[in-house]
Amino acid sequence: MAKNKKKKKGSGYKPPAESPQDIINAIVGVAEKIEATDAPGPLWGELHKTFLKSQVDSAVAAKIIMHKDIDELKQVIAQLLEGSEVELAITEEIDVPELDHETQIEAMRCFRKRVKFMVLDRESKLGVGPLTGGKDASVDSMMAPHDYPMEVWLALAKDGQLVNDGGGFFHVPK
Repeated sequence: MAKNKKKKKGSGYKPPAESPQDIINAIVGVAEKIEATDAPGPLWGELHKTFLKSQVDSAVAAKIIMHKDIDELKQVIAQLLEGSEVELAITEEIDVPELDHETQIEAMRCFRKRVKFMVLDRESKLGVGPLTGGKDASVDSMMAPHDYPMEVWLALAKDGQLVNDGGGFFHVPK
């Protein structure tokens, strides 16, 4: 004979919701740990989780975490402690040289060829091709090829032939 067992409702301890000041204090604490250690790798992940709880814009948090920039982290912490809106200062613009027409054509040809190869590589994977019923491969943006210096890609982005997605990533405008 089977007995009817009722499931107990979870009546465990639930911690109180964190206040914005508690989250700011947690960010400050993790930042102090990052500065104090020689190998702060896992602490950047902890900082990212703490930023997700805060009101800091995800783009600002992602930039700090990706670049592991302690100076920008200090700037954001100062803004949080002041109570002002969190913004990062825009870095100074790089002087972009004027490109001759032939260099523009060759660089764009190189970029489009790399995009084509990247799409072909993605489509060759299992689950993406037309026979598997998968989705089409598409490339949102990619790292600029190292065939030309970064100034060339920035000049093409300034001319409107490419779109700069930041961090060395570009895509062809649609």
